[in-house]
Parts: sequence; C-alpha cells; structure tokens
Amino acid sequence: MKSHNICIIGAGNISNTRHIPAIKSMKNLKIAGVVGVSEKNVRNTSNKNKITNSYVLEKGVGIFEQLESLSWFKDIDSVVIGIPPQDHFEVAKACLLLNKHVLIEKPMVMNTTEAKELTNISKSRKLILNVMHNFQFANNFMKLEKRINKGEFGKIVSFFEVQYTNRNRRLPVWYNDLPLGLFYDEAAHFLYLLDRLGGKVEIVDANAFYGNDEKENTPMILNTDMIAGEKPVNLLINFNSPICEWALIISCEKKLLIYDFFRDIVITIPNDEEHRAMNVITTSWMFTFHHWKGTILNGFKMLTGKLLYGHDVVISKFINAIETGQSDPSIDSESGYRNVEAMNEIVNRIHKKYNIS
Repeated sequence: MKSHNICIIGAGNISNTRHIPAIKSMKNLKIAGVVGVSEKNVRNTSNKNKITNSYVLEKGVGIFEQLESLSWFKDIDSVVIGIPPQDHFEVAKACLLLNKHVLIEKPMVMNTTEAKELTNISKSRKLILNVMHNFQFANNFMKLEKRINKGEFGKIVSFFEVQYTNRNRRLPVWYNDLPLGLFYDEAAHFLYLLDRLGGKVEIVDANAFYGNDEKENTPMILNTDMIAGEKPVNLLINFNSPICEWALIISCEKKLLIYDFFRDIVITIPNDEEHRAMNVITTSWMFTFHHWKGTILNGFKMLTGKLLYGHDVVISKFINAIETGQSDPSIDSESGYRNVEAMNEIVNRIHKKYNIS
C-alpha cells in the first residue's frame, strides 16, 4: 500500500472514536488534515491526534470554494466524512468535484436524488464513493456470516430486529432535524445487514406511536414489516427505553441466532424441540454462556476504545478500492442508494399515514 493522505471532515464523536482510531491502526495512512464547523472540536481533534492542517468552515460560504482555497487540501487523496446526515450531500459533492475519493458515514444522504447525483459524479470522474456500512465487517458478525453460508444452522427462515434507545445517552444535538429524528440517523445499520444476509429490502408496512411533544420528530415506538429477498422481517424500535440495546435475531431451521451490536457478540440457541423442561433450561444455559463469553472477550476492547465495529475493515476496503478502482459492492454507492431508498420509503409511509408534513 502506497502512502495516502486523508482529511477528516467532522471533528465530533464518530470521527474521534471510530474513524481516526481505525485510520491510525493502519500503515501508510496519514491524517493530513481535519475540517469541521466547531472551532473547539477542530482544535481538540487536531491537537490530540497531532494533525498538522486544520480548518473551521464558515457559515454562509460555499463548501467547494472554502476547500478549494486551502493550499494543503490540494495534497489530500481522500476524505472521510463524519458530519450530520443532512450535510453529507453538499460536502461530499464538493470533495468529489475537487477530485477527492470519498468515504461517507451512513446514511449516505437524505434522498435518492442526492444519492444518484453523487454516484454519477464519482463515476464520471472515476473516483471512489463508499459508505460506512460498518457492522457487516465487525469481527463476530463476519464469523457468524461464514457459519450461515456454510449451512451450519440450516436455511434462514425470518429476521427480527430490535432497538432500544435511552434518551439519556450521548445523542447528537442535530437529530431532531432529521425525518423521524433518531430513526434516520440509526436505522441504516439494520437495513444494510438485511440487504447483506437476505437480499434487497422491500417495505411492506410501517407504523409509529408518537408522544405529546409536537416538536419531537422521533416517535416513541416505530414498527416496520419488510421483506429481505424472500425472507419476512420485523423491525421494532423503542426510542423511549431505560436502556440502549440493538439486536439482529435470525431464525434458522436449526438454531436461533442473536447478534448483539454493541458487544459484537453472537448468541446461538438450539431448536428447543418439544419445549420440555430440559429444553428450556438448555436455552437459558446457552444464552447465558454465549453472552458472558462474548462480553468477557470483548469487554476490555470496549473499555479501551479498541472495539472498532468494522470501521477499520471498511477503511481498508476503501483504500483498496482507490488502488484497484473496484469498490466492494457492500459499501459502494449503489448499496448506499438502496439503503437510503428503503429508509425514505419507511419515512414516507409513516408521514402519509399520520399526516406529517
């Protein structure tokens, strides 16, 4: 791998806890600049990581013009964008027009029109445009996928995805500006995993329950019925929970598989046959054993910030795509388009059903 200059665009949580550590874990990659909207965040990120070049974007001035005026930006090979989703399009477009390869956080953009325009620009200029669909490359998810593909658990029958969100946790200040609020920022992970394991996602129905705060875009509970390939899916999200937990539950012929996002662990539970007492106890034992085994193995990485949830793999694939000219189809702009398309279908169905403008 030849030496490669990267600019981090966005100096917030995701850049500092995921993107930068992932880049620094790889050889021949240099973070040559950081750009953001907060002077404090840009300064702290630059000082902490000893980044030579930095720039604070001015409001009301075109992104393209500002980046083009930076002498050091001319030597940048690629950018990794970790800013609010509603700003992805303008910044990514500017970088592509300045002939930079782009890796952008999920969700790729706000609608399919923006996704198509970025894709067309990248193709016309022969640039790489990838999306941070990272959990499909988390260590234990990849191991689980290999076992599924080998037929160890039998055929996949259905999917159930569940998300619990605690509003007391660290939340981005801009989430309420998004359609369906937190949903649009977070649901991409659930949809691209379905796309990978099942096939193209089609939305069947979507429902939401709202609280009394009319200024709150995020529903209290959201429920979506989908089809991934030919497999039925239910996604249930509770945005007013006392805990934060995300899980992908896969019903197979032989076993129930539970992928725990935050701990990056897999719990496998055998078919409980006639559901007799011993079967029930076995289920309890297997769940408890796999949970604590995985938590103990990954716990130290979590506490030290070294559990990167596949960000390092995505960045490696991104750099490889730049060098070969061929993107991994699971993170290319087409996968980003499908993800945005499915998310917007859910948003549109709920807005129409509940007369939300």
